[in-house]
Amino acid sequence: MRLVGLMRVRNEARWIERTAGALARECDAVVVFDDHSDDGTPEIARSVGATVVPSPFRGIDEARDKDHLLRDAERVIAERGGGEWWAVMMDGDEELEHGGGEIIRAAVESGRATAYTVQIMYLWNDAETLRVDGIYGRFHRPSVFRMRDGLRFRRTGRPGNLHCGSVPLEAIARIRPSGARAWHYGYMLREDRLRKWQYYTRFDPRNYAEDCYRHIVQGDVPDVPAEAKLKHAGPLRLVRLSEAQGASGSAA
Repeated sequence: MRLVGLMRVRNEARWIERTAGALARECDAVVVFDDHSDDGTPEIARSVGATVVPSPFRGIDEARDKDHLLRDAERVIAERGGGEWWAVMMDGDEELEHGGGEIIRAAVESGRATAYTVQIMYLWNDAETLRVDGIYGRFHRPSVFRMRDGLRFRRTGRPGNLHCGSVPLEAIARIRPSGARAWHYGYMLREDRLRKWQYYTRFDPRNYAEDCYRHIVQGDVPDVPAEAKLKHAGPLRLVRLSEAQGASGSAA
């Protein structure tokens, strides 16, 4: 059984050497779908061993792009002789931990699940601090699934099919934890949190299932104070990596 790392990215030059490099270290192949980056992301991803496929599309459609990424991965797998492959889907700002590939392989080989989760560890304000309140402290995202023909990601009905998930529809029947973790860098800096919140609220307004994305900027804007209890999080709780249960070492 072999692993293929998958990423759908746009303008992730700040993190892609670290994040795609981690997949290249932990997996047997890496395929990156690049959505018209103009900051050098594709070149950096190639430099760490990823196969980079430029998007042939215009406009935002997360499910469409991930379907295309699956077809690209199928071609890479065929070129490497086929066989049993499992995909590990990460965002461009997420770094699979050292040894994560072996943890995932062990989970797949010992279980009968159709998909496995990876715990996403949200770095906040600096590379030694985690956010652990609400969903931030317990987010185990389905991210690992077996590659096979005909897989498709769900259509969410949101603008751009946002939040279509990291495993295809056909893989969500039986989900189990893998035990692996990934470090999330995209919310670490306040300016990035503000930028992403502004993007989401402009592109996907009135998304009450996501609490209008207020949790992203909790404590960063006056309207969402750190002490507030939100739908998915809060009051804001930050811990040092050394204090966090189950955390070992630094993500930086």
